[in-house]
Amino acid sequence: MDMNVIVAAGLAGAVALGVAVARRRRVRASASAGPARPRAPVTAPAAQAGSAIDAAPAEALQTGFHALALVRRSGCAAADDPCSDDTLHAAVVAALEQRDWSARQLPRRPQLLPQLIQTVNDSDASARAMAAIIGQDPVLTGNLLRIANSPVYRLQAKPVDSLQRAVTLVGTEGIRQIISAVLVQPVMQVHCEAFPQFGTVIWEHALLASRAAADHARLVTHEDAFAAQWLGLTQGLGAALVMRQLLDACAAQDGALPSRALAMQLLDAWTLPVAGRIAAAWELPGAVHDALLRDAGTAPGGLPASLRFARAAAAASLLCRHGRIGQAQALAILEQQHGTPPHALQWIWRRLHGRGVETLDTDEAEA
Repeated sequence: MDMNVIVAAGLAGAVALGVAVARRRRVRASASAGPARPRAPVTAPAAQAGSAIDAAPAEALQTGFHALALVRRSGCAAADDPCSDDTLHAAVVAALEQRDWSARQLPRRPQLLPQLIQTVNDSDASARAMAAIIGQDPVLTGNLLRIANSPVYRLQAKPVDSLQRAVTLVGTEGIRQIISAVLVQPVMQVHCEAFPQFGTVIWEHALLASRAAADHARLVTHEDAFAAQWLGLTQGLGAALVMRQLLDACAAQDGALPSRALAMQLLDAWTLPVAGRIAAAWELPGAVHDALLRDAGTAPGGLPASLRFARAAAAASLLCRHGRIGQAQALAILEQQHGTPPHALQWIWRRLHGRGVETLDTDEAEA
């Protein structure tokens, strides 16, 4: 069956589930409506393990996101040979499982990363002090301004044209997030001839996930927002390195082209374990490595919950941006994620997917 059909069916099922539950909530709320009560502070509900029903919407979003990243180059024939897939899969897994893999394959830690971590840990450090770290390098300065002007961070119509203006507009937390992204972007680039938009989509997802994770940690799980944003970035790096390993295996197999199904399988299984290796090798805050070791896909509460939410929210935003689903559909799916109060979800979504983003809200248009 064509992968697009499978993805569409999965998203349709998740959307149907999300919309049905959202409607039931509205009906119950209307039936029991009483005098307005003051809104309670945003707190995380008691931790609970996700059921299969809870996992289904997040898995559908992740599958849709991977399908978006793995669009084939026009005229590029798919590799449908099961034997070829099995050979490539075995080669990639063997390479990823080698004990010295991290020493040979992990990207070199950004030179300015220790300075950034030291500055972030200084309670008296200002946003300007952090921006001065990037100001040492004209290339990084240009990348910072480019990210500050992206839909994820841009707050007004007037372009951000200087470090000083960026600091003023986004504040200490914002500039910290942007600087982290600037340091990661150069080592995250991956050229994939079979799936030409893979690198761009993976980077956009990592940028969105880093912001969503930081907001979720600050509002919901009450964890370290700096560690959370690095979880969002390193999971993107993990995906990029998994793809590089797959491409290396293809080159060793006389240039065989990987199937989308094989790429998805490897990304699902290895993105977070490789991200954990990166966190350890780069000496990122211990909370980052610990969260990845605790299996961010299933562990309830804490930083793993923030990463789990962020990956789903970033995937939903990307699918909206590319016209695959509408915002109402995306929010209906995200509502199924345990541990995120509705008002926190709405606030994070507005920050993640603001007015500057054009989407195809087909579900809203048909309503």
